[in-house]
Amino acid sequence: MNAGAEIGAATEAAGSGRQTVHVVIPVFNRLHFTRACIAYLQAQTWKPINIIVSDGGSTDGSVATIRTEFPDVTVLTTDKELWWSGSMALGINHVLSLGGRPDDFVLMMNNDTILVPDYVETLVKASLEHDAAVGGLIVDSRDHAQILDAGEYVDWESYTFPVRQHADPGEIYRDDVDVLPGRGSIIPLRMITAAGNVDAEMLPHYLADYEFFCRLKSHGFKLGVTYETRIMAHIEETGIVPTQGRRTFRSIWNELFSRRSMSNVRDHWRFIGRHAPAAYRNRNRMRLIKRVVIDLTLRTGARPLFLPIFWLTSLPGRTIAYVRNQRRMFREFWKAIGTEGADVLCRPEIFPGVIRLPLFLVAATGPVQEADVQSVGLDVATLRKRGLLRTLQSEAWFGLTTLDFSNLPDRAQLERLRRLAWNPIPKIGRKRAWRRSMRELHRL
Repeated sequence: MNAGAEIGAATEAAGSGRQTVHVVIPVFNRLHFTRACIAYLQAQTWKPINIIVSDGGSTDGSVATIRTEFPDVTVLTTDKELWWSGSMALGINHVLSLGGRPDDFVLMMNNDTILVPDYVETLVKASLEHDAAVGGLIVDSRDHAQILDAGEYVDWESYTFPVRQHADPGEIYRDDVDVLPGRGSIIPLRMITAAGNVDAEMLPHYLADYEFFCRLKSHGFKLGVTYETRIMAHIEETGIVPTQGRRTFRSIWNELFSRRSMSNVRDHWRFIGRHAPAAYRNRNRMRLIKRVVIDLTLRTGARPLFLPIFWLTSLPGRTIAYVRNQRRMFREFWKAIGTEGADVLCRPEIFPGVIRLPLFLVAATGPVQEADVQSVGLDVATLRKRGLLRTLQSEAWFGLTTLDFSNLPDRAQLERLRRLAWNPIPKIGRKRAWRRSMRELHRL
């Protein structure tokens, strides 16, 4: 620990009358990232800043190098290896031991980030204005236009963690988030005093930041994200991320139980137990159990053995769900027929699945393109304006909205277009081409 650094930070804070921002950076090796992160922090427009590097057991000389190259930086060490939560908790405990002002701040920081010079100042101002813990817009360090995180949420019903990845024009602040990341979020010290430190015993690594911010909200504190500044993340440095498809037994096991995995089942079990609403707690824990069973049996080399068993055990439930879904679709289909009549044949997407293919081939109209419309002497823009044509999720593909062209001056041409859209052989080809274009569109 560097006592001189602490005294210097305290003196600067007292002299300026401004709140001190205590930056806690958990590190484990990756000295090159830590050096760069400290440099970004020292270049910040907000002063005073007290930089605390909380080392979790680095073996690459990080401790000695940082103490030598950055004498104003406090370096904390322990005699045991720490993960993110332990290192962060160590740093925050140190801040609390300093006895600073209650209106000081703690800035949680990962070392694999790049900061703009006014990042800290913008967070402080947003926190004071909204009386909240605040994070910044997170973008990809390789492409600063690519927004990675504009707000994080917890959907307890489905037990998913949706992340907003866009900011609306003119939007500068988001106050409806459920959690903040441990990467670049600022917290007033009084909130930590009231709600407690990061719980490293319960969650040594992943989910600890989510648990911490859920706890802040449960104590009545507000969270927000400001879009007036951004932090660049080296996202490629993330630990074990969830995968899909077949894998080796070892890789699936690591994904489910490794401390470096963000899908660690034990951590999610504990997180659910502490913060899930009572109505969703047992349901979400059953989801975890089901996921472990499915991943270990159907995503590994054991799949050929367990797949028949899985189908046999799940067939009754799947059958019941399918029948219920078809009954619902038939009710909606008959209702549409009652209100739209024959025009429902222009909307094959609402056909019940059990009759969709034959009804589409025999009676429905299919997708067309601008060249098809022009081939019968009509214009796409005009037909769309008249409400006779609609786009099919793309400006390149269109569908008829009605089959009733009576009393229209261009009835003959519209009938030709209807026959063209209905003709079964080219209709199949156009439908396949439309699906390919949709897949390409969704990749963008």
